[in-house]
Amino acid sequence: MKLKLKRDEESSSHPHPDQLDVGELVMNSVTGRLYTKLVDGTLVEWMSQNVCFAVAPSVSFDHGVNGNVDNISNFCCLGDIITVSVKGLRPETNIEYNFSFTELTENTVPANIQVAEAKYDTYEETDPNDSTVTLTYREATVPINFSIDKTSNISIFKFTVTTSTNQKLVEKLLTIKCYEYECNAVSL
Repeated sequence: MKLKLKRDEESSSHPHPDQLDVGELVMNSVTGRLYTKLVDGTLVEWMSQNVCFAVAPSVSFDHGVNGNVDNISNFCCLGDIITVSVKGLRPETNIEYNFSFTELTENTVPANIQVAEAKYDTYEETDPNDSTVTLTYREATVPINFSIDKTSNISIFKFTVTTSTNQKLVEKLLTIKCYEYECNAVSL
């Protein structure tokens, strides 16, 4: 037995309040919005959101000596490298990913940030919901070389992963404190 609401499967408009009884639900199957009429005669709607069954990718930052960290306290302001690992990407090689690294605290300029081309590896994990199923994923390794202009401040950066269709998959923040003294700049 199925329960079906009153619905509109052709237009993307909302119903007129005269078309509904108080408390009656109507679904617009084109837009995914749900409507009802209140006792005062006004129409209210609920917005839809696509359901995603995939697990969001995970992001980790590696700064050589420190290993995987979310805070770096000995970054070389003159230029240093971090490597970002993004696990849990879809295995299809025709899906393109974009990686951006943005400074949020105005301690450097975008020209000082160079995001290198990602390198991909495929790996397998057991499905956490079914131990008899093996899932295949891709991992992207993204080296980033950058320098920070203001050495006395803490800088906050945002790493973002999007698809070629501009769908945002994940974001992660990184907090950095530069050396207060001379260091050797590193480049890719």
